[in-house]
Amino acid sequence: MKIEGVRIVRANMPRVDPEWRTASYAASDVQGLLIEIAAGGVVGVGGLAARPPGKGTPFAELEEQLTGPIRQALIGQDVLERTALLQRLNALGLHKPVVSAVDIALHDLLGQATELPCYALWGGAALPEVAVVRMVGIKPPDKLVASVGAMMDEGYTHFKVKLGTGVAEDETRVRALRERYGERIWIGIDGNGAYSVDDAIALSHALAPYDVRLIEQPIDYTDLDGLVRLTANSPVPIMSDQIVTSVASALEVCQRKAAHVVAIKVGQTGSIDQCRQVAEMCLAFGLRVHVGGGAHPAVIDAAAAHVAVSVPGIDPEAEIGECFALTDDPVKGFGFSGGRWRPSTAPGFGVSLPGQPTSDRGAPA
Repeated sequence: MKIEGVRIVRANMPRVDPEWRTASYAASDVQGLLIEIAAGGVVGVGGLAARPPGKGTPFAELEEQLTGPIRQALIGQDVLERTALLQRLNALGLHKPVVSAVDIALHDLLGQATELPCYALWGGAALPEVAVVRMVGIKPPDKLVASVGAMMDEGYTHFKVKLGTGVAEDETRVRALRERYGERIWIGIDGNGAYSVDDAIALSHALAPYDVRLIEQPIDYTDLDGLVRLTANSPVPIMSDQIVTSVASALEVCQRKAAHVVAIKVGQTGSIDQCRQVAEMCLAFGLRVHVGGGAHPAVIDAAAAHVAVSVPGIDPEAEIGECFALTDDPVKGFGFSGGRWRPSTAPGFGVSLPGQPTSDRGAPA
């Protein structure tokens, strides 16, 4: 199956919550890029989202790589040689989100060609469903309670709350949620690197009475020594995130006991294969594995959902719903009900990107 066409689509996706902020950034919209790859009469969809300005690779640089070297490298290549193709792309020194967007599209393409869902191509579903974790930005306690309540009305029961303004204020936020909703909700929190190690330890003890299921990256993610000390002294499971960008980095976290939980993200390791390898290795070391996420085009959440059900032992909740924190996402077909995603028999990732034919190799839409 030779690749016949590549289409790149820009997507400016405003946030439903224009006041969204974390301890490290605020953003009212997300800039995304979609890639559509055509071969053998079928089409696969992949995508990426740029980090907020100043927090990662500039959007223009990501777009240039997709429209330039990626497009040139793909046309005429055999889809059935995906591994070798990704190795060649990585050898070009391209950014991981760019290579990951291609990888997602190639998996989707193979699913479409075989008329099988991707999780079936990876061995089948190990879980019948996963609970969808929704994120809530930093807010005063009353607004936080109201925001969670509004999402509960839509069927969600699992929430990751952004914190990072001080131990006392953050404890007040979590206490307000527990007092209002009791055990009806699952709570994880994300400190976005706002704390020192000592303050993060204090935060973990302050939150322990409120049945917090994990604390994600409360300190600088590059401080591995600090993560080791925090993990050893926290009564609440500590989750590493940004430090896990490869099998090698995940191995170091495991060997040094620098987390109780490891977040895996489609896009952060550069390929779905690597993402699954990280999950299986961390599970073998006895760590929990949590499918993390963020605000990005729906195809990424769809791919993460397939990963979440396909690796035995992964936590039964996953951050696969933040595409619904955005508007104007051009990707269609991904969804769930009652705050749960259940595998279907739709081929590939079950998504599409309406618009001009993929055989059009012109400028981005």
